[in-house]
Amino acid sequence: MRLLNCARGELVQEADLVQALKNGHVGAAALDVFTDEPLKNSPLTAMENVILTPHIGGSTFEAHEAVGVQIAQQVREYLKHGVIQNAVNVPSVSAEEYAEMQPYIVLAERMGGFLAQISEGSIEEISLRYSGRIAEWKTDLIRNAAIKGILNQTLDEKANLVNAASLADSRGLRVHEAHKEKASTGGAGSVLSIFLKSSKEEHLVKGAVLRGTAPRLLHIDDIDVEAPLERDLIYLRNRDVPGVIGKVGTILGEASVNIADFSLGRRGGSTTEREAIAVVHVDGPVPTDVLKKLEEIPAVRQAKAVKLF
Repeated sequence: MRLLNCARGELVQEADLVQALKNGHVGAAALDVFTDEPLKNSPLTAMENVILTPHIGGSTFEAHEAVGVQIAQQVREYLKHGVIQNAVNVPSVSAEEYAEMQPYIVLAERMGGFLAQISEGSIEEISLRYSGRIAEWKTDLIRNAAIKGILNQTLDEKANLVNAASLADSRGLRVHEAHKEKASTGGAGSVLSIFLKSSKEEHLVKGAVLRGTAPRLLHIDDIDVEAPLERDLIYLRNRDVPGVIGKVGTILGEASVNIADFSLGRRGGSTTEREAIAVVHVDGPVPTDVLKKLEEIPAVRQAKAVKLF
């Protein structure tokens, strides 16, 4: 019997092999992997019926050349298309998968940034739910994009698609994911929902990618509000009473803040209890004094400026 091991050192009990070689149960052995590498102070090194070679098969000229070519190709794919392949800490996706996923990565980051800017208190929990076709995908990059959007509103150490999940974990944030393949109602085939719980409040937003690449809000806290997720926004919560939209428009107009889109939704209830949410897309940053005037409108309960990139 001859023993050849070039797989894993742990497959062979070296002490038993030495004994088998000495008593003739094994005629000879050839090894290039060992329990402890590099091999030191082993009786195998003094045995004439044993061939030992270093575990450096990957260090041949051909192997080095192949690795260099593969690394260059992977760097090219990342720089040209943003596609990460064969990384240790990021799931690999093909160029085609990434191209389809990329608008939802943007959507997730902007939804996360929106949530973080409208919420008060320290973040405690983040939950994501995927419905429709995206529920069938590898969603790690979408999850990390949402976490990135949330954390980068508060952290000095910037999160990215690689380190976002580990940064959340290191800060004790609970992150949950759920996949529901059946498409949600509301006209969007794939819907991303993000729930954020802080020490003071909870918010749930839903979004989708419409017309190919346009990230849109669909719901905020179960109120239908379809709004663009881009650049400068104003988020308003107010009692649903007459005159609020007019006052908001007047204040912004007097400050030369141009309204690009005004999205409004409201929750049912008695006339005195109904609540409305507005997301106002404007053509530039909202000055602090203008935001203060919006907050002073009697029916307005909350007014926040949101900046998305």
